Amino acid sequence: MRREPNAITTSKLLTMIRNAQTFEEATTYHETAEEPTFDHYLYSLMDARRFTPKDMIARTMIERSYFYHILNGAKSPGRNIVLRIGFGLGVNLSEMNQLLRLAGLSGLYAKIRRDALLIYAVQQKYSMKQANQLLMEAGETPMYRDD
Repeated sequence: MRREPNAITTSKLLTMIRNAQTFEEATTYHETAEEPTFDHYLYSLMDARRFTPKDMIARTMIERSYFYHILNGAKSPGRNIVLRIGFGLGVNLSEMNQLLRLAGLSGLYAKIRRDALLIYAVQQKYSMKQANQLLMEAGETPMYRDD
């Protein structure tokens, strides 16, 4: 039986590891659990928000075929695409950073000015367009260009 990547919370897993007496006991969960992937996590976020791929394409302005390649795991999205997806989903900071990490990218880092602006935008629940406008007004590289 396939186990869902989020079948156990991270905090519970950390507690299990801290309380383990042996290495084998600490890694028991990993013997049967699948590693989370970007596409599976994206599907779970879309499902939780009841967004279809068509909804996401409209919300993120990502080219249709490219978005489907991301969804089926054929393409690995770059940082700006992941950010657009996160804003399109209306994720919180933890979910945004998880999307970035699962795409093989670094999470948002408060000591980097552009990232600090993006963190602010996530916290304020900005839309993708509002966040992009904030970046441009601050003289930072936008997630996308309107032209």
